[in-house]
Amino acid sequence: MGEDTKTKVKESQEEGRQEMWRSIEFVGSVEKWALTVVVGDELNFIPPLNFAMVDNGVFRSGFPHSANFSFLQTLNLRSIIYLCPEPYPEANTEFLKSNEIRLFQFGIEGYK
Repeated sequence: MGEDTKTKVKESQEEGRQEMWRSIEFVGSVEKWALTVVVGDELNFIPPLNFAMVDNGVFRSGFPHSANFSFLQTLNLRSIIYLCPEPYPEANTEFLKSNEIRLFQFGIEGYK
């Protein structure tokens, strides 16, 4: 993915129903687990790999890393469902505790 891609992010405020669009430019290539997101000269939130909205307030993604934590905080998550049999990493557990996010682990063997 050597070319730049543009996408739109919608920011809304509930009370005034004001909507603002801003352009976010994804620069560089897809690394092992995240995209580098740059707006102008400023580094911004980095979504986990394969992040998408499934339904209003329901999201899915690949495994999040510490670089994704500031992005995840903006989602106001209440729960995470973890489908891997391996123990959840300590750094991620601390992030969940500090943000009052509940972890549900269902260790499913296999990758498909």
